[in-house]
Amino acid sequence: MRGRGKLLALAGALLVASAVVTPSAAVAEQRHGGIQNTRIRMFNTEPFRPLLPGDTNEWGGGRLISMMFTGLVGYRLEDAEPYNAMAKSITTTDSRVFRVKIHRGWRFHDGSEVKARNFVDAWNHVAYGPNKLRNNTFMDKIEGYRDLNPATGQPVSKRMSGLRVVNDHEFQVTLSAPLSIFPTMVGYWAFYPLPDSFFRDPAAWMKKPVGNGPYRLKEAVPNGHQLLTANRDYKGAEKPRVKELLYTVYPDTSKAYDALVRGEMDFMEAMPYEKITSGQYKKDLPGRYTDRNFLLMQNLAFPSYLPGYDNPDLRKAVSMAIDRTQLIKLVGGGQKPADGFTIPGLEGYQPGQCGELCTYNPVKARELLAKSGFQGPLQLHTNIESGARTWMGPVCQSITATLGIACETRETMSFREFRQAVVGRTITGAYRSDWRADYPSIENFLSPLYRTGASSNDYGYSNPAFDAAMDRADRAPTKEAALELYREAERLLVQDMPVVPLWQEWSAVGWSDRLRNVKVSILTDLDVFQVKVVC
Repeated sequence: MRGRGKLLALAGALLVASAVVTPSAAVAEQRHGGIQNTRIRMFNTEPFRPLLPGDTNEWGGGRLISMMFTGLVGYRLEDAEPYNAMAKSITTTDSRVFRVKIHRGWRFHDGSEVKARNFVDAWNHVAYGPNKLRNNTFMDKIEGYRDLNPATGQPVSKRMSGLRVVNDHEFQVTLSAPLSIFPTMVGYWAFYPLPDSFFRDPAAWMKKPVGNGPYRLKEAVPNGHQLLTANRDYKGAEKPRVKELLYTVYPDTSKAYDALVRGEMDFMEAMPYEKITSGQYKKDLPGRYTDRNFLLMQNLAFPSYLPGYDNPDLRKAVSMAIDRTQLIKLVGGGQKPADGFTIPGLEGYQPGQCGELCTYNPVKARELLAKSGFQGPLQLHTNIESGARTWMGPVCQSITATLGIACETRETMSFREFRQAVVGRTITGAYRSDWRADYPSIENFLSPLYRTGASSNDYGYSNPAFDAAMDRADRAPTKEAALELYREAERLLVQDMPVVPLWQEWSAVGWSDRLRNVKVSILTDLDVFQVKVVC
């Protein structure tokens, strides 16, 4: 995963931690319209794909793109309420045809004005099947998408019939069917605009991506760091207050944590499990942390294309062989055991969707394993930077003790190698698969992950009944009706268990003593527009 979306009001969505600035902790010098002439140093993983919004669906690249671009809709950190960002208005009378007006005078980092065609051209580029961009399926509700992605043969067009430029600052979107949550979706990365310079020379643009957001890319060193610098001409409601954001790639979270404790890094949004379990972070970062459940979900994904792993009974057996409550006590104590394929805090969430299959039941688990015919060994994969290394061992032990089959953990790949194996479908077993909300609706925890061919359905799951149920939900006349139908679709997943849901993440976020007025959203984002840096 991946996603920065934060829509819909969520009670308690913001966590605020402030410290009194002592006389010796003077605020860093401010110049040029109040921008502090300093930098914030943050943890990152190496982006898996180039920094093209339509081709990024993981957080290593996504956290950079979210600073480099601004979409039609923005998401308030303090309460997750949507607000118009580049959009002046988004209107509809039938949830099928939308008129979008954008603000005048907004410019890309190269100085060119952002116009309606920059959205339309970008969306068509993402939707054009031969481009093979990761976020292609986010465009599948727009009329004409199938012409660019035929089931067989070549595309008959490079442009969707459902997109029409009205003038430089207005365009029209026609969907193939009504979709009440469409205005919710358009704040996601896939819907960001692209400048004319991208289409003139994509290769050159990829070397130095140009966006329209509060920060621009200054440099990127592979497996080293990414440096963003403030866009002083940014037209958004919130202006950059810190000159530079430095994202450093660490080989694993433990080394990143050590750097944070030493004062060599300023912000880390997901501390290592072992530091959380022991409570060590509270001692190492007194008054400089916050912890809670976030809109993050942890699953075990099973590649449906591998013999043995393609058997639903095996997946159900593994699910019932894991004592989630006991496991959580070992890895932190704050996670909420999964009881479905979505989590609390999402609009439309309903408890108990998974039923007994998400409950520890050794007898039933062994019956299901025998029915599957799987002999083992069972492999569980993760990347070396991931904190999942802490809980995968106990998960394997629980599986072996309950099912009587060998379970092996594989922790040999970097994040890039791990993602290449997952996306390229060369991974040889089950693997950790966490998901961060793009926007807090249960639809976002269903459609991208389980629809046939969806952008993050890396395990190859396909169920025509589920796809049809999601289509019915998409076409519902009201949001309330849509949410009920999405819940019905979620219940269909229990029949196949394409993944084994584990828990809603509980995480600890920490920062250095250089930061003041720290605010962290329910998606673990640092509010870089409010934070202050001291010397």
